Amino acid sequence: MNLDCFKRYNKPPKTQLELYKIGKMLGKGAFGKVNLGLHRLTRKLVAIKSINMDFMKEESQKKKIMNEINILKKLRHPNCIKLLETFQTDKHHMIVMELCPGGDLLNYVRKRRKLSEKYAKFVFR
Repeated sequence: MNLDCFKRYNKPPKTQLELYKIGKMLGKGAFGKVNLGLHRLTRKLVAIKSINMDFMKEESQKKKIMNEINILKKLRHPNCIKLLETFQTDKHHMIVMELCPGGDLLNYVRKRRKLSEKYAKFVFR
Protein backbone atom coordinates (compact mmCIF):
# COMPACT_ATOMS: atom_id res chain seq x y z
CA MET A 1 0.00 0.00 0.00
CA ASN A 2 1.43 3.32 -1.05
CA LEU A 3 0.12 6.08 1.20
CA ASP A 4 2.05 8.90 -0.46
CA CYS A 5 0.18 8.35 -3.76
CA PHE A 6 -1.54 11.74 -3.51
CA LYS A 7 1.75 13.59 -3.11
CA ARG A 8 3.35 11.71 -5.97
CA TYR A 9 0.51 11.58 -8.52
CA ASN A 10 -1.82 14.35 -7.24
CA LYS A 11 -4.68 11.88 -6.92
CA PRO A 12 -5.91 9.67 -4.09
CA PRO A 13 -4.83 6.03 -3.94
CA LYS A 14 -7.13 3.41 -5.41
CA THR A 15 -9.46 2.24 -2.66
CA GLN A 16 -8.49 -1.14 -1.32
CA LEU A 17 -9.05 -3.10 1.84
CA GLU A 18 -5.54 -2.23 3.09
CA LEU A 19 -6.66 1.40 3.54
CA TYR A 20 -8.93 0.22 6.37
CA LYS A 21 -8.32 -1.46 9.68
CA ILE A 22 -11.26 -3.79 10.32
CA GLY A 23 -12.60 -3.95 13.88
CA LYS A 24 -15.40 -5.67 15.73
CA MET A 25 -18.59 -6.84 14.08
CA LEU A 26 -21.47 -4.38 14.53
CA GLY A 27 -24.20 -6.43 12.92
CA LYS A 28 -25.11 -9.24 10.60
CA GLY A 29 -27.70 -9.42 7.84
CA ALA A 30 -29.00 -11.69 5.11
CA PHE A 31 -26.24 -10.87 2.63
CA GLY A 32 -23.24 -10.08 4.82
CA LYS A 33 -21.98 -8.37 7.92
CA VAL A 34 -21.11 -4.88 9.10
CA ASN A 35 -17.84 -4.17 10.88
CA LEU A 36 -16.35 -1.16 12.54
CA GLY A 37 -13.55 0.20 10.37
CA LEU A 38 -10.80 2.78 10.72
CA HIS A 39 -9.64 4.62 7.61
CA ARG A 40 -5.86 4.54 7.97
CA LEU A 41 -5.25 7.85 6.17
CA THR A 42 -7.93 10.03 7.75
CA ARG A 43 -8.19 8.12 11.07
CA LYS A 44 -11.98 8.32 10.69
CA LEU A 45 -14.21 5.58 12.11
CA VAL A 46 -16.64 4.10 9.58
CA ALA A 47 -19.03 1.19 9.16
CA ILE A 48 -18.00 -1.32 6.51
CA LYS A 49 -20.62 -3.66 5.09
CA SER A 50 -19.01 -6.68 3.44
CA ILE A 51 -21.14 -8.78 1.14
CA ASN A 52 -19.80 -12.22 0.24
CA MET A 53 -20.37 -12.56 -3.49
CA ASP A 54 -20.23 -16.39 -3.29
CA PHE A 55 -23.70 -16.29 -1.71
CA MET A 56 -25.10 -13.92 -4.32
CA LYS A 57 -26.07 -16.55 -6.89
CA GLU A 58 -29.39 -15.16 -8.07
CA GLU A 59 -29.63 -12.06 -10.22
CA SER A 60 -32.41 -10.68 -7.99
CA GLN A 61 -30.04 -10.70 -5.00
CA LYS A 62 -27.36 -8.82 -6.95
CA LYS A 63 -30.00 -6.33 -8.08
CA LYS A 64 -31.04 -5.64 -4.45
CA ILE A 65 -27.46 -4.81 -3.50
CA MET A 66 -27.00 -2.54 -6.52
CA ASN A 67 -30.30 -0.80 -5.71
CA GLU A 68 -29.15 -0.22 -2.13
CA ILE A 69 -25.88 1.29 -3.36
CA ASN A 70 -27.62 3.50 -5.95
CA ILE A 71 -30.13 4.79 -3.38
CA LEU A 72 -27.38 5.53 -0.84
CA LYS A 73 -25.38 7.39 -3.51
CA LYS A 74 -28.34 9.67 -4.22
CA LEU A 75 -29.42 10.28 -0.61
CA ARG A 76 -28.37 13.60 0.86
CA HIS A 77 -30.15 14.16 4.15
CA PRO A 78 -28.74 14.96 7.61
CA ASN A 79 -30.77 12.13 9.21
CA CYS A 80 -29.65 9.41 6.78
CA ILE A 81 -26.39 7.48 6.81
CA LYS A 82 -24.01 8.65 4.09
CA LEU A 83 -22.32 6.30 1.66
CA LEU A 84 -18.62 7.13 1.60
CA GLU A 85 -17.35 4.68 -1.02
CA THR A 86 -17.63 1.18 -2.43
CA PHE A 87 -15.03 -1.23 -3.74
CA GLN A 88 -14.54 -4.92 -4.39
CA THR A 89 -12.08 -7.51 -3.21
CA ASP A 90 -11.72 -10.97 -4.75
CA LYS A 91 -14.68 -12.36 -2.79
CA HIS A 92 -16.52 -9.39 -1.27
CA HIS A 93 -18.30 -6.23 -2.27
CA MET A 94 -17.46 -3.58 0.35
CA ILE A 95 -19.75 -0.67 1.19
CA VAL A 96 -18.14 1.99 3.40
CA MET A 97 -20.65 4.15 5.26
CA GLU A 98 -20.74 6.82 7.90
CA LEU A 99 -20.70 5.31 11.39
CA CYS A 100 -23.76 5.80 13.56
CA PRO A 101 -22.40 5.08 17.05
CA GLY A 102 -25.84 5.07 18.66
CA GLY A 103 -27.02 2.12 16.56
CA ASP A 104 -29.89 1.94 14.10
CA LEU A 105 -33.40 3.28 14.54
CA LEU A 106 -35.05 -0.14 14.68
CA ASN A 107 -32.91 -1.28 17.62
CA TYR A 108 -33.39 2.08 19.34
CA VAL A 109 -37.17 1.64 19.30
CA ARG A 110 -36.98 -2.06 20.20
CA LYS A 111 -34.89 -1.31 23.32
CA ARG A 112 -37.47 1.20 24.55
CA ARG A 113 -40.43 -1.03 23.56
CA LYS A 114 -42.78 1.94 23.55
CA LEU A 115 -42.40 5.64 22.71
CA SER A 116 -44.81 8.38 23.63
CA GLU A 117 -46.60 9.87 20.64
CA LYS A 118 -44.84 13.21 21.14
CA TYR A 119 -41.40 11.59 21.27
CA ALA A 120 -42.19 9.25 18.34
CA LYS A 121 -43.11 12.27 16.21
CA PHE A 122 -39.78 13.87 17.10
CA VAL A 123 -37.76 10.71 16.37
CA PHE A 124 -39.47 9.80 13.09
CA ARG A 125 -39.63 13.33 11.72
